[in-house]
This record gives sequence, structure tokens and C-alpha cells, in this order.
Amino acid sequence: MKEKCVFLFFLIVFAFMGWNLFGQSNSVIDTLLDEAEADLGNTAYMVFTGAGLLDEGADVSAGLKVLAEGSWSPLAGKGADASLTLGEYSFLITGAFNIKGGLMYRLFPGPRYAARELKYLGIIDRDADPSVPVSGEDVMRILGYVLEWKDNVK
Repeated sequence: MKEKCVFLFFLIVFAFMGWNLFGQSNSVIDTLLDEAEADLGNTAYMVFTGAGLLDEGADVSAGLKVLAEGSWSPLAGKGADASLTLGEYSFLITGAFNIKGGLMYRLFPGPRYAARELKYLGIIDRDADPSVPVSGEDVMRILGYVLEWKDNVK
């Protein structure tokens, strides 16, 4: 009987631990959807999680750590609460998902040509301005389009 109780206890503990792991990404999604201008911390977490560079159980600071370790020079000096432009977000997406880009992006990798590449792929609108701040809703929508595009490319 005692063994059953111990087994049940650990089963319940592990079940709640699993729910907590998925709760992290849900709370980040909720936070992002409420933001008029998406912040770098939550956006990096969602992009790197979607690209498979982070586990869902990781926290927002892990996304910033991946950002600091990578070659994200236009984003390097920004803090976690800094807002992102569409060009900067496009640059984050193209780097995380290893989107090669065209000739100009390969010669001059940066936010402007990353946005142009996503326009070419049909992921963002052709008349979208790369210097406009991106909202949390835009972050999630564009990330969904990128994930769908990646599935179709494979």
C-alpha cells in the first residue's frame, strides 16, 4: 500500500511539472499578444523556440542568451524590453530559421534585406515598411507563416 502511495505521489508531481513547462510558452504568447510593440525578450524566446534552438521549458532569459551568443549584430545592443522594428524581426527570423536570402542579403546581411527576403517569400506584405515597430500580434502571425513555409519547403 505504501508503494502505491509513493508511486501516486511521484506521478502527480511529474504531471504538474509537465504542465508548468508548457505554461511558460503560453504565458509568453499571452504577453506578446497584449503588446502594441513587441519586446526583444519575448520575441527572441518565441522565435528560437519555434526554430528549435530552445526547449519550450526554457525561460525568456534563455532566448536572450542565444541572442547574445549568435551573430545578431544589429540586435546586440538592445535590452530585453526594447521594441523591435519589422526589419529587425525579419533579421531575427532569417537567422534563426537559416533562411539564406538573395544576393543583397548575402552581401549585406541586415534588417533591411532580411525584410525584403521575407517579402519575396510572401511571408510579409510587399508594401510593409521595415522601419515600423512590430506588434506582438504581428510577431505571432509572421512566425506562423514562417513555420508553415518551412514545412512546405521540406
